[in-house]
Amino acid sequence: MISNSTIEVSVNDLQLGMFVSDLDRPWLETPYLIQGILILSQNDIDELKRYCMHVYVDMDRSKPFIAQQHAPHAAVPPDSSLQQSPGLHRPMPHADSRISSGAASWHRPPASAQETESLDVLRRVQTYADICTAEQEIPAATKSYNIASALFNDINFNLEHDIKIDMQKAHEVVDTLCESVIRNPDAAILLAQLKTTGKALYDNAIKTSVHLLAFGRHLGLPRKELSILGLGGLLMDIGKLRLPKAFQAKRNMSLTPDERKLMKRHIAYGEEIVSQLSNAPEEVIKIILQHHERENGNGYPFGLYANQLHAYSRMAAIVDCYEEIIWGESGMPGMKPFQALKELKENAHNGLNYTLVEQFAQCVGMFPVGSLVELNTGEIAIVLTHNRTQRFLPCIMIICDAGKKPYSTPLTLDLRTAGASPSGIQYAIVNDLPQGAYGIDPQKYYL
Repeated sequence: MISNSTIEVSVNDLQLGMFVSDLDRPWLETPYLIQGILILSQNDIDELKRYCMHVYVDMDRSKPFIAQQHAPHAAVPPDSSLQQSPGLHRPMPHADSRISSGAASWHRPPASAQETESLDVLRRVQTYADICTAEQEIPAATKSYNIASALFNDINFNLEHDIKIDMQKAHEVVDTLCESVIRNPDAAILLAQLKTTGKALYDNAIKTSVHLLAFGRHLGLPRKELSILGLGGLLMDIGKLRLPKAFQAKRNMSLTPDERKLMKRHIAYGEEIVSQLSNAPEEVIKIILQHHERENGNGYPFGLYANQLHAYSRMAAIVDCYEEIIWGESGMPGMKPFQALKELKENAHNGLNYTLVEQFAQCVGMFPVGSLVELNTGEIAIVLTHNRTQRFLPCIMIICDAGKKPYSTPLTLDLRTAGASPSGIQYAIVNDLPQGAYGIDPQKYYL
């Protein structure tokens, strides 16, 4: 993606520390399925030379000394962080956004900061098709949801009593969610959006897990990788269970500066909890460590750059941001789905991966399952399922009349075949609505 801070550079003039934001050919014609490369070694340059004559370098996302080199009449100070062996990681910055050494103990060095991560895991290997309707899948999805919420009760109990988490049980729980999402993702997404355990932290974990499973399914990842994604989503904020209960489930936008510093400790706590388990997948630990990192180096706790981040961590960062902005909290309503996706795309300039944001937008759709919409009749409806080929014509449940008053008996319609309304106009969605619009609680009508 080319911006005002981007310059065209011959591959022969590439330097360590440059951030390549675009190529002279489509990304899909190269091994780089996800755009954005921070050059850390000569190998990175040699690989680009195999496919390109020139590339586009984003100065804002490159190492500071690169921008200084290309500024008019700028002196070029030495940058020791890139004068050593190839792949040496970016030194820990002193900004407040990083976790201080006293926040919690790290049980391993951040290996992802010392090597270039492969994105081959995102190669499509399978195209999934729905093998049942969402309505048929609801009973199994409900059972999976209940098992997942019970797991969090067990995890919370274990942490309070200094008992290790049963990782095998966590795997089994995610496997049930995974199988449900593979059969038809709409059922699990609908439940994750509408069903509640009464504990926001548990609900957020299940929403994140289900969205990551659906995201991976959309990308065509293999079954085994979907389970890793789902497990990472379920556990990535587990460190919050060690924070004061008063703000465990608070959104970042409502935290005070002191609370935000404390909240950032959940990364270290989560890594500490999960890394003690001998059978914890390395990718899950990376999701825990990196889901607040950003491709431009402005994230935390390590300030990593694009290709220092695992692909699953980039996906988790997008889902985490989406959940943050679409749900809001008491006294601070979330965004409408369209606005939320627009916000994600704008944030691609600030550290989210643009290509993956586009794919996630396709995955959840303009009118996400479980969201509220307004029809051209003035009525309010819940989106129940997607039509995979006509995403603007989902199956809906009309719950309120044009005066926004609840119907005694909601009406379920498939907009592809619904025909005309009683007033004689063809049903159509004209507006998406934020959660809680008009005081509507969708779960009262569906669950």
